[in-house]
Amino acid sequence: MSRCAVVLLVLLAVQGSRSIIWPCEDSSDCKAENAHCSIYGYCQCPAGYVFSTDVTRCLPESAYGVACQEAVQCSHMLTGAKCEAGVCTCDSDYTYVRGRCRKLVDLGQPCSDDIDCFFSHNRESVVCHRGSCECADGFYRRSSNVCRRRVTNGEECLVHQDCDGDNLRCVNQRCTDAAAQTAKSLQDVAIQTSQSLEKPHVEGSPAKAPPAPKTRDAETNTDTAAATKRVQISTKRAAKECERCRKFGDPCVEEGVECPEVPYTVCRMGQCHCREGYYHKEGRCMAELGEYVHDGQYCEPGTQFSNRRCTCRNDQFYDNNMRTCLKSALGINTSCTQQSQCSPYGAAYCPSVSPKRCTCHPYARYDEATELCVAKDGYEAYCERDGDCALANARCSTEKTCVCKPSYYYVNERCKAANGGECETAADCAFEEAVCQSPSVQSEDESVEPAEPKRCSCGKGHYYQASGNRCLKEAEQYGDECSVDEQCQPLLGELGQCIEGQCQCDENEHHFKDGKCNMKIALDARCSKTSECFVDGDDQDNVECRNSACQCKFDYSPDVERQKCIRPSGKNSSDRPSALKVITLLLTSAAVLITGSALRDAYYG
Repeated sequence: MSRCAVVLLVLLAVQGSRSIIWPCEDSSDCKAENAHCSIYGYCQCPAGYVFSTDVTRCLPESAYGVACQEAVQCSHMLTGAKCEAGVCTCDSDYTYVRGRCRKLVDLGQPCSDDIDCFFSHNRESVVCHRGSCECADGFYRRSSNVCRRRVTNGEECLVHQDCDGDNLRCVNQRCTDAAAQTAKSLQDVAIQTSQSLEKPHVEGSPAKAPPAPKTRDAETNTDTAAATKRVQISTKRAAKECERCRKFGDPCVEEGVECPEVPYTVCRMGQCHCREGYYHKEGRCMAELGEYVHDGQYCEPGTQFSNRRCTCRNDQFYDNNMRTCLKSALGINTSCTQQSQCSPYGAAYCPSVSPKRCTCHPYARYDEATELCVAKDGYEAYCERDGDCALANARCSTEKTCVCKPSYYYVNERCKAANGGECETAADCAFEEAVCQSPSVQSEDESVEPAEPKRCSCGKGHYYQASGNRCLKEAEQYGDECSVDEQCQPLLGELGQCIEGQCQCDENEHHFKDGKCNMKIALDARCSKTSECFVDGDDQDNVECRNSACQCKFDYSPDVERQKCIRPSGKNSSDRPSALKVITLLLTSAAVLITGSALRDAYYG
C-alpha cells in the first residue's frame, strides 16, 4: 500500500482532531490549507483551529453561539455539542460551562464538584456541599431550582424578595428602606422650600447646570466610563509586557503544564492552548464567567472582578456563552432575549418565539405581592412523572403539569369522573344532575347489590352533553325549551331539532305526525310507512302508504298537482251514498243473480 493510502486511512480514522497522525518533515508536506508541521513531526492546525471533515483546510474552532460550517468546529465542547442552524450549541439537556457542554444536576441532587450543579445563570450561587447541590452562603432558594443572592440596603436587586432586612423594598433595582426613604423625601422637600424662600432666583442669572448623568452601555447595563477605564488599564499593562514572551499558540514541550509567561494556558499537542473555562482573545487567555483569575484584566469589559472571579452584578445575568453579562428583564410580561433574563422572577421563562416576553410556566401563577411566578399546588403543579401528582385521578402532562386523567374534569379542586367514570357517590361525578349507580341495576332500590362498579350517568329523562360536560333535560312535549337537538330526539325521533330554543320539526323538509318528525313524501312517491306521506292542508288523515306508495285513502281522489286528497263530489254532507247510487247498486246485483241462474239452468238442462 502506498504512503498516500496509509496517510488517508489514518486521516479518516482520526478526522476532527486538532492534530492528526500525518507524518511530515516540514510544513510543505502538509497539504491542508493553513496546516504546518509540528515539533513532533506530524501535520497540525494552528492553536484554535481544527481540520475540516475532508482534511483539506483548517477551520476556526467556534465558541458557543458562534457561527459554524461543520460540526467539527464545535467538537472542542465535547459530548452534547452540535452545529445547529449554523451555530455551535449544546443539546437541550446540556448546559455550556467551563468550555464544554455538560449535564448538570438540580438542587438537592448528588454531586462531586461545584461544576456539577445547575447554577441558574450565576456560578457563584450554588455549591456541592457534602455530596449534594445546594445554595451557596449568602444566597437563598427562590424557586424550585434558582438561588439568588441576599442583598442589603443600597445594593442591586430585582425583586423585593432579594432585599434582606425589615422594611427593605426593591425600588429602581436598589434595596431601599421604604420608611427612611419617605422621611428623607419629606425632609428634602422642606429644605428645598426653605432655600427657595431665602435665595430667590434673580432674573437673568445663569442657572447651575445639573451634573451630567453617567452613561450606560445599552447591552451590558454597565457604566461606559468604568469600562473605558478598565480597557485603558489593560492597554497600559500590555505595553509593559516584553515582546519576546511566549504567546498563545506558540510551541511547547511539557504536555499538560501551563506555558510560562502565558497565564491560564496548558501545553497540549505541542502548542500553548487556553485551559478549559478560558478562551483566546488578542493573544491572551480570558476567563469565562465564574472562573478564577488573579487580575481583572482577564475578565471581559462589562463584567466585574469580584472575589477573584469574573462575575456579573446582582441585577445582571450570565449570557449563555459565559462571556458577557445581560441586563435583566423588567418583570413578567416584559421583553427578553434569553432565559437568564427571566430567571429572577421565579418560575418564569423567555419563549422561543415572538412575542418574546417573560412568562410564567404553565405550572406557576403570577403573584402581584411578590412580583414572582409562584409554583401551583395540586392541579397544574410541576411534575416529572405521574407519581409526582398528589391530586387523586391526576397524571403528569407533556408540559410537566399535573392534570386530570382522561374522562375526568377538574371541579371544585378535585378531578371528578365524567359520564361513564367510576364513582362511589354522585359527589364524585363532574356534572350536575348526575347519578352514581351500576349500569346493570335497573331498579332504583339502593339495597340491590350491583353486579358492576358504580358509574356516573345522567338521571332518567336527561341527556349527557359531552362538550359541555352536563346533563340536559329531555323534552316532554312538542315545543319544550332546549339548547341541543339531542334533547328533542327521544320525543320527536331522530329528525327532531332544537330550533330557536324549542323542540320542533323542520317544516321545510319534515312534518309532525303520529308524535314524531317525519320526512315529507309526496303523493305517488315511494314510502315505507303512512306517517311519511304528506299532503297540504288539514287532510293528513286522508293519505296512507299503500303498496309502498303514498296514496289517498279509498273514497278520496288524488290531486297530485296540488298535493291534496279530495272528497268525490257525489258524496253528500252526511257522508252517506246518494239514492241514485243505491238504485244502481241494486240493479247491478239483480242482473248478476239473473245471469247466474240462467247459466245454471242451461248447464243442467
